[in-house]
Amino acid sequence: MMGFFGTRCAGRNEELRESPNRTPKNYVYALTEINLDKIYAENRGLKVLQENATAVHDYYRGGVQEKEEGESLLKENKWEGARGHLEKSRQFFHVVLKVLPGDEAQRNVYGDRVIIFLPNLLIADNDLKLITVYKILGNDDKAKSAKDDGEYYLTQSLKTVKTEWADQIKKGLEDALPKQ
Repeated sequence: MMGFFGTRCAGRNEELRESPNRTPKNYVYALTEINLDKIYAENRGLKVLQENATAVHDYYRGGVQEKEEGESLLKENKWEGARGHLEKSRQFFHVVLKVLPGDEAQRNVYGDRVIIFLPNLLIADNDLKLITVYKILGNDDKAKSAKDDGEYYLTQSLKTVKTEWADQIKKGLEDALPKQ
């Protein structure tokens, strides 16, 4: 079923395929330019349900919304609920990455609507948060797996966009689990 949605996304979003990045290759975006609060603000609105998502932007927005809910539950120490939302966020972003594998600081999604588009970095950040959740819930194997996944997606993000936020996630992943 996910393959169907990925194909459908590709067919309905040709304008999303290529977006010129005019930023110098080694430019590092400061936290004031690219941060989680800005991404949340850009993606608030009508809640995207997985069964209603038909376009890449729907899946991206749904992933961001699930992430925001998971982060809110983390602050309340509601570990199981946070886990569910962060994992669902990852599912949304995986659909996005089937169609658009690279992160972009600015992506035109339709008309003159431009958003911060960082599915890889958002997955890496989710994985960083999930390491803590899994450790608290006593699942060390999943914590290790989340760390490995987070490092992979961070690397994917850094191939196309460099941010101070990515540097923070990298440090967090390095410190999350002791080396064995």
